[in-house]
Amino acid sequence: MDFEIKILDGALPWEQISELYVKTYVEKYIEKGSNDWKNPKYTEWYFDAYHHDRRFFYSAWKGDDQLIATMFGSPNRLKIDNEVEINAISLGLAATLPEYQRTGIQKTLIQRLIDDAKEKEIDLVYAFPEKGLGGNELLKNHFYFKRYMKNQQHYIKVMGDYGRKILQDYRGLNVVLAKLLKLYSGIPENKLARGKIRDGKVSDIGEIVNILNSYQKRVQISQVWTEHHLKEEIEGAKRLDDLLGSPCGSYWKVWEDGKVLASFFIRMEMIHFKNGSAPIALMSETIFHEEVTEPEKLGVIATLVRWVRDEHPQVFTTQSTQPQYELKAYKDLNFIDDTATYEFVVLPLSKAGEAAINRHESYKDIFMPYHR
Repeated sequence: MDFEIKILDGALPWEQISELYVKTYVEKYIEKGSNDWKNPKYTEWYFDAYHHDRRFFYSAWKGDDQLIATMFGSPNRLKIDNEVEINAISLGLAATLPEYQRTGIQKTLIQRLIDDAKEKEIDLVYAFPEKGLGGNELLKNHFYFKRYMKNQQHYIKVMGDYGRKILQDYRGLNVVLAKLLKLYSGIPENKLARGKIRDGKVSDIGEIVNILNSYQKRVQISQVWTEHHLKEEIEGAKRLDDLLGSPCGSYWKVWEDGKVLASFFIRMEMIHFKNGSAPIALMSETIFHEEVTEPEKLGVIATLVRWVRDEHPQVFTTQSTQPQYELKAYKDLNFIDDTATYEFVVLPLSKAGEAAINRHESYKDIFMPYHR
């Protein structure tokens, strides 16, 4: 079929992107919960908050004005084994209108991204496709991405009886499953061992970047952070309050005891089900100083879960979208997986990228913040 590939590097067509995502993501996930893509203001906020470098934002158009597909790549820098730094691109937000699926559009967009990435000296491309939806098989079987992690999951805490009722009424969980959730929906009572939790401030950024980059010594793969990058994310996330208003919002919490010991970015977003909508709390970039003990981590996370319950009682679940680097703490607090399973797949584009990623046959510990 005839279509034109364009790079979306200026003002993005929010209305058309939202319409595309409604016909793909929203309609696909509405049974178990869909993000707020039907709202163009949410779409605008999301891209402005987390996707600043748009050199690899590809779209497919039928004629001059019909957006039929997207495939976006977000460049970043990774460090492996605290020794080797490489340039990488994370693939995401691949969507094609249903009537144009299985026509080769996504293959064309991915190939274009790969070709351009090689020219721009990118060392590898990676993605976290959800198993069972076809994207993981496309990347592995057609483009020969190699799987380095096969069972990545998101973890959620159902917020007590209220959260269970929302899932039962809106998502349609049967009575047996809803009762089983009672085992995992208790709000943790672990106490803060020392210090205090407060709102983050600009003067904390330097310390936070140091903690973020300390994970390069603690896990096999970690993103390389700069103060500029962190400032962009903080400023972008805060725009959620202005664009959407309550109950949506973005919060930055810091735990300190003489110095900064932990940082959490928490945002409230609307989730839509077939039978209703309710806000969820998403905890991203959950980080702790190296000296923090496991019991202390439990106290901090539990305190923040209680803060969500007390200050935002409309929230029905609290979720951590990428907790591999602090997974034990979430499991110890009876966070449970949300049933979806993801793979970590990689395509090296250079000898440096191949040598770096092949240091390990598989990866268990990674810290690469996930933005869909």
